[in-house]
Amino acid sequence: MKKFGIIALIVVSGIAGWWWIFSPSHYILAIEPMPEKEELYFLPVSESDHFQLQFIHSVHLSEVVEEYELQKDMLDPVRLIYEDTAIGMPSNAGEGETFEMKNGKYYISDLQGSHSSLDLNIGQVEAEHTINYKGRSHLLKDTIEAGSWVRIEPKRVSYWELWRGVELK
Repeated sequence: MKKFGIIALIVVSGIAGWWWIFSPSHYILAIEPMPEKEELYFLPVSESDHFQLQFIHSVHLSEVVEEYELQKDMLDPVRLIYEDTAIGMPSNAGEGETFEMKNGKYYISDLQGSHSSLDLNIGQVEAEHTINYKGRSHLLKDTIEAGSWVRIEPKRVSYWELWRGVELK
């Protein structure tokens, strides 16, 4: 009977350890090189947090900031901030959105729609693609090769995936 108790304890401990390592229990903002590769770059985040994707527009070379809210497995756009309404940038807000100008910048708030992911080509020269989160800025080309195509998405991952990945610092 004593042997059975020890064996049961070992089996239960093994199952609990396996579950702890491989269960997708950590919420992250994943930045994955595409086409799908082994690398995983990430920021630990929480649901309902906001982050910004900041970059220099390739045509008029001015700063653009896109703000998103994390909602389960979706990215909800919140606000767009930019300096020029020229090529590639809106000149007004869409239905249900708010457009205003402050201090020489255009703001579109209450953006509509959701995205499961964002695909991005990390700029090689001027773009300076940066993720701003909780007061910290993460210049993507400092960690991921400039010119790479990445997919940005919220997801739940296991300890195993976190250990194999690279946290943006």
